[in-house]
Amino acid sequence: MPDQSSPTRSVAGRALSERRGSRTAPGRPGSSRTVAFTERLAHDLRTPLTVIQEYAALMREGLVGDLNDEQQGVLDVISDRVYDLNRMVDNAMDAAKLAAKSHRIWGRPCSLHDIVARIRLQLERKAAVRRVDLKFRMSSKGPDIHCDEEEVGRAIANIVAAALNLSRDGCRMSISEELDPGLREAGIRVTVEGAGVDAIATLFRDLAKVEPSTRENWASQLCGASLAAELIDRNLGSLTMAPLDGSAAALWIGLPIADPFEILRRHLARVTQHHPRVERTSLFRAVAFETVDKQSSRDVCSLLNSSVGRDDLAVEFDSTHWLLAVVRRRVRTEALRRRIERRREAFNRTRLGRPLPQISLQSLGSWLIPIDVAGIVATLERRSEQRVPAGACAD
Repeated sequence: MPDQSSPTRSVAGRALSERRGSRTAPGRPGSSRTVAFTERLAHDLRTPLTVIQEYAALMREGLVGDLNDEQQGVLDVISDRVYDLNRMVDNAMDAAKLAAKSHRIWGRPCSLHDIVARIRLQLERKAAVRRVDLKFRMSSKGPDIHCDEEEVGRAIANIVAAALNLSRDGCRMSISEELDPGLREAGIRVTVEGAGVDAIATLFRDLAKVEPSTRENWASQLCGASLAAELIDRNLGSLTMAPLDGSAAALWIGLPIADPFEILRRHLARVTQHHPRVERTSLFRAVAFETVDKQSSRDVCSLLNSSVGRDDLAVEFDSTHWLLAVVRRRVRTEALRRRIERRREAFNRTRLGRPLPQISLQSLGSWLIPIDVAGIVATLERRSEQRVPAGACAD
């Protein structure tokens, strides 16, 4: 059977997705040479990997002849290793961006159930190859979380895959969705019992206690699980090793619920911890002039993310209101408004369908940090409840 794949197919598909308003549509900052080389290499690697994956799927479905059990098992191993290679390509991209300091978070409200659903099939296949009894207990009724859904999906896949690789025949693993009201976060609990649990417990313990600076060093070595820990941290999440008896191990992967005030609190706390030289944060409210649909709301969120810096925050209040937190510098409202408008006009020139609406910008004030982060959030909550224009600075 001839290989009918074409490298131009993925290029055309990417161009079409950009016109439709994908996460890359508003335009990311220019990449360094290292990141650009890694992106090209990743694209060149994904083309043959996709072909292998598609042909393996054709064989698995019996379209080229029946398979016996032994042949089916060999094919499952091939598919699992191709999945591992694809994850390694993603890890190389993330690690290169972290090393070049061009990594960005494109956070928006999303469903943890949907994130896990996209990686579930491949994890179940890996569990079958490793002879692990893997169970999923996910709920479609859980609250939305705020994160970069693609990054978090890769992080969860890396952590679970690392645990599966350390497991032994007869091991039991469960992935359950839970809510922690006290921490105001939702997440998944990965619980492992049986053979290989000691090695997995060591992995979970190391991921939960390692400092971010060490995570970055591990990320440069393309260690998938430790890179995942760094991505969870950058998405304002947490990793916690649950205390269990010696025959079981559990890891909690928590992410903030889609509450703008909780997200702002975590963002400011992370800025204070990771960027000690930061002296000021400026807050803005962005408002769309007209009601937008769900896809347009996602595109506006991506547009605002691309208009602020890598260490800044854009979080959605509802489908027409967003909160922007800009750190490290004092930003003039008019300058930021012009930047957003230029990007909106450029985006609308290539967007299919209705153009994105105009966006107004209002300053909520500027604060010196590090100070009481809870005080900033409480002040913003009061202003939001009173809906009083807040143009004055608070230093």
